[in-house]
Amino acid sequence: MKITRYKYPTPVSIAFLSDLHNSSFERVIAETRKLRPDIIAVTGDVISGHKVSADGKPLVSSQENVLPFLRGCTDIAPTFFSFGNHEWMLSDVDVRLIKSTGVKILDNEYIDFLGISIGGLSSALRTKYRTLDIHDRYPESDVRRSLVLNRNSFVPDTQWLDEFSKQPCFKLLLSHHPEYYSTYIADKNIDLVLSGHCHGGQIRLFGRGLFAPGQGILPKITKGVYDKMIVSAGLSNTAQPIPRLFNPTEIVYISK
Repeated sequence: MKITRYKYPTPVSIAFLSDLHNSSFERVIAETRKLRPDIIAVTGDVISGHKVSADGKPLVSSQENVLPFLRGCTDIAPTFFSFGNHEWMLSDVDVRLIKSTGVKILDNEYIDFLGISIGGLSSALRTKYRTLDIHDRYPESDVRRSLVLNRNSFVPDTQWLDEFSKQPCFKLLLSHHPEYYSTYIADKNIDLVLSGHCHGGQIRLFGRGLFAPGQGILPKITKGVYDKMIVSAGLSNTAQPIPRLFNPTEIVYISK
């Protein structure tokens, strides 16, 4: 794991964490604590997989690292969280458990904090799931399979971004999917966008990633700075069948 530092004219220092996927977190918390950030931004995919827990427990409590990781974050600094695609079928109980850690969930909404506006754009897969008449329970396997297979065709809820972009202060947007940027975000008056999802391209050769979810083979966006967007390589060793090589996990630290 590495610490990647970026200089950016943000009024606050930010520890940016993404894509834990229920991996071990102790070193992440220890290194983040050393940074002493003003805020922590978590851009989703703290859980792993698209399956209901076998014992019927809420998903976030059936995965042993998720809630302790979030508690560790809030013990360091105010923590803001947006939903990634792996959080698509979290129940109301799951959401309450996340909130119980002290994390502020930003679900297609924004909040003013320390003189800035912080927004969270939820994954379109979660937005689509909540339009179905099954949102109070976990979906049956055939519905779940259909949603996951068609996840790249769904559209995020961006109506609130117009109001968010009119706020007179520095605007920070947490958006798990970097592929949303060019279509839905780039033309908005938003100062900084934080995204994950790409896992650094899984395998990196000559400074390029070879595969990224949502983009496929030879993706254009994998990690680093793209216009007003910073993309994290994430915290988990792998979330794909493809192994992760020449591509260390990272904590991103952003300050003036």
